[in-house]
Formats: sequence, structure tokens, C-alpha cells
Amino acid sequence: MKDGKFDPQIFINNVELYLSALLFIVLTVLLFGNVVCRYVLSHSFAWVEEVATIAFVWMIWFAMSAAVTKRKHLRIDFVLELVPFRVKKGMLILSNVIFAGFDGYLLYVVITIIQRLGSSQTTLLRLPQQLVYSVIPLGLLLSIVRIIQDTAKLLKENEENLGSSKPAMDLDECERIYLEKKAAREKGGEN
Repeated sequence: MKDGKFDPQIFINNVELYLSALLFIVLTVLLFGNVVCRYVLSHSFAWVEEVATIAFVWMIWFAMSAAVTKRKHLRIDFVLELVPFRVKKGMLILSNVIFAGFDGYLLYVVITIIQRLGSSQTTLLRLPQQLVYSVIPLGLLLSIVRIIQDTAKLLKENEENLGSSKPAMDLDECERIYLEKKAAREKGGEN
């Protein structure tokens, strides 16, 4: 949302994040409900374990693509801090190309494996295994798209913001707000 209105561009840029968060909520509610049923009603539902496992797999693959979108994927940047701007930019672009190539290779391998699953089904819910594991190529494909978008963004960035990502939580900002509120309380208490 931007200014209280739905922004489709923001939604599209964060769709993997929203899906993985939704799957996490479903996973948490199902597992919590099953634990309550086990201890309160002395009965648990076996299908919950299977759904939770599937939701976990789907959540991880969507979250991987979301991490690429937010530049939160694993990256060792020790060397990047030691080299000049142009070299750093080149290394980041090369890193993205290697990452996309590796994802492309994995995509090929995973599709081959999923095709070999044939008509096999999950144990309890009898869901097609191909459907259950179809999220892996989808996550890899989304990741490749996000890597391409990130590379295009890298090409336009200047020295100050090259390859940077926003922190998940800005602790300095949190501390500043806390100190302002603390000062306001103390000032209000003196009057």
C-alpha cells in the first residue's frame, strides 16, 4: 500500500514475500492447532503433518526468491569492501550471472526429477507428488527473474548505493525513536 491505496507494482515486487508469510501463518496455525488437539482432545490429525511439510517446502522456495528481491540472500562481501567501485560492480554482476546460471542448472535437474515422479502421490492426502514439488522449479524461475532485475538495477547504481540493501530492522532508527520518547516522558514528568 502506498498512501493507503493498493499499489499493484509493490504487490508484484513482493509477491514471494507475501506468499511465504501466508504459508508461515498457515503452517503455524495448523501445527499449533494439532498440538492443542493432541493435549486437550487426546487426538491429533496425521494429515496436518503432511500439509505442514508441504507448506514448509513451499514457504522456503518462495522465501528464497524474496531474499533475492530484497538482496538478503547469502553473499560474502568481505572482498567487495576492499576493491574499487568498478571492480565491485563487475564482481556483483558476475556473482549474479553465476547465481542465475546455477539456478538454471538446478531448474533443469529438478524438472527432470519431478518428471520421474510420474503419478506418485503423497501418503495421506493422495496429492500428486509432481504438484507438491512443482514449487521448486517455480521458486528457481522466480529467483532467476529477480536476479535479472537485480542485475539491471546494479547497472544503474552509483558508488554510494551499489549493491546495498535496506536492513530488515534499522536499530539506529529504533534507538533514536526510543530516546525521543524517553526524553518526552521525562519532560512530561517534570511539569
